[in-house]
Amino acid sequence: MASYKIALASALVAGFAFTSSASALTLNTTGLKANSVLTFTVAASGSSAAAGITFRPLGNMTRLADVSVVDPETGLNEVVESFNQPVTEAVVKVGLDLKITPLAGSAVRSGLQIIRGQKTATLANFKVSFETKKVFADIILAGETKKQIAIYDFKDNGDLKISLKGLVLNQSQSVSNLIFTTETQDILASALTLSAPLKATLATTDWGTIAVTVTSFKRSPAVSNKPLTAADVPAP
Repeated sequence: MASYKIALASALVAGFAFTSSASALTLNTTGLKANSVLTFTVAASGSSAAAGITFRPLGNMTRLADVSVVDPETGLNEVVESFNQPVTEAVVKVGLDLKITPLAGSAVRSGLQIIRGQKTATLANFKVSFETKKVFADIILAGETKKQIAIYDFKDNGDLKISLKGLVLNQSQSVSNLIFTTETQDILASALTLSAPLKATLATTDWGTIAVTVTSFKRSPAVSNKPLTAADVPAP
């Protein structure tokens, strides 16, 4: 009982709201400098431009400076888009051996509007599941919101660094090879009126990497974890 009280006090001092189920901890990271950075591949940037698609960050998401990356096909450096999504929640598991394993992370109130002429689709309220190796998001269309669709499959890059002291989390890792799921391909192709060849490109394109960094440093002011809704999405 004494150790439980100490842990609870530590959590409150750290500014975390947490719940526990067995060995799982859910940590509110809205008040921490915790970010997940999406960087497109050259193929994603090029195929989007060729299809007349542009992107607009919404809510907590912000556009970062463009990044120079190597095109694996040509070996040349190319400039691609990059976006930051503040991490609003992290879920970790603590084993009996005290090994810490990330289970999931959320970036609620971040949204990326995909624009093609007057057609739009918005991906919002992201959740990364390290267990299923999928990224989930709401897909907001005109007059309809599809809740927590699995939008990407991904590959874990195996570069995890994580520690949890006094319920203060420090974590860094990245995932790559973001491929749209079949369901998301169908939804976006319909919403953006993509031709069969453009949809085929959508299906096979690696959309990039997500680099997750959670620190113990305070973010002031804290970001909102109120979900982004259709009412928050502007016209194209």
